[in-house]
Amino acid sequence: MTSNKSLYQNSPIGTQVLLALGALAMVVLSVYLTNHYFQVMFPSDISKGSLCDFGSFFNCDAATHSHASNIMGVPISVFGILIGLFVFVGFIFKSEKMEGSLFSVLALNFVGCIGLFLYSLIALGTLCPFCTLYYLASGLVLFLFYKHSNARVPHILPLGSMGIATLVISFFFYQNVQGRSQVDDSLAKELIQQYNSLPQLGHPKVGSGLFLAKSTENFTDAPLQLTIFSDYQCPACRMLSNITHDVAKKYKGKINIQYMFYPLDHNCNADITRPMNPLSCQGAYLSVCLAEKFDRVHDDIFANQEKLTLDWIQSYARKEGVLDCLNDEATKKKVQDIVAQSKPFSISSTPSMLINGVRTVGVLPANQLYMILDHLLAKSAKN
Repeated sequence: MTSNKSLYQNSPIGTQVLLALGALAMVVLSVYLTNHYFQVMFPSDISKGSLCDFGSFFNCDAATHSHASNIMGVPISVFGILIGLFVFVGFIFKSEKMEGSLFSVLALNFVGCIGLFLYSLIALGTLCPFCTLYYLASGLVLFLFYKHSNARVPHILPLGSMGIATLVISFFFYQNVQGRSQVDDSLAKELIQQYNSLPQLGHPKVGSGLFLAKSTENFTDAPLQLTIFSDYQCPACRMLSNITHDVAKKYKGKINIQYMFYPLDHNCNADITRPMNPLSCQGAYLSVCLAEKFDRVHDDIFANQEKLTLDWIQSYARKEGVLDCLNDEATKKKVQDIVAQSKPFSISSTPSMLINGVRTVGVLPANQLYMILDHLLAKSAKN
């Protein structure tokens, strides 16, 4: 290739460093996205947050739950890992055949990136930040091949080798996904049996009017009805709140999620006889005063749980113009009325939930909660 441009053989050292960094970014981002896929689809710990979720628009979850996220259960990010690694292999096998084959693979990959980007924006209405960074890294690497290499024709040996490696790795992931699915199927049967054996307790006679998801005007008209009894200073409640919005997105249009106060605070809960969480009632008062912004207030309080102070709550109320409401006895009465709705359900600890009228206590792992909700949704579809 003495007369031809070769990215690996005669391009400037700075270009080769940039190529290596681009390929490294493809691998690192794809590894993260693969791990995120398994955390979302087969979750084991709801306390784990996600670096890829910046809000309702910029988040990875919608893409992860979409049909385009995988091929027969194998996350497509696995192919991103492989393509990035193939670029590194090119530094070892420096040949026109290798460069031509890599250019073809990268071109096909970038076409797929454009398609996924448009699908995410148009069909899902969200944008996956880390996916977008992968698209940019892929575009950079392809541009370097286009600019610094004349090789365009794929060759059977390097292309076939990459194909075989892809099939082998894909089969490994396929087997892994199937194994996880079988474990989940077995767990789901056992969990649903336990759920069905629990008594049907119904729903609070008077709702709180505070919703994290609302699909129907009448609470019980939605196929899925979730009532959460919670305390703003309860660490386990914060764990549960971390996935509440994910649940709302996953079952959008099919679920109502109602938030009920059960502060472990004697200042507004007569069942609590000693000081436990002394700011929980104040957090509840703030939520009632800003009921029209409850979703945001709920998130803000839990996000600041570890450093929550009375000054923080009062400053928040002052900024929102509801400081007088925060100190109003009528506000305290509203919270006490909501707390009173817990009586028929023998709520004594947080978090506790009513899932379609069946009480559960403590934090259910996300995958187990999804199993129950999927079962109820399928049952509702048959009726």
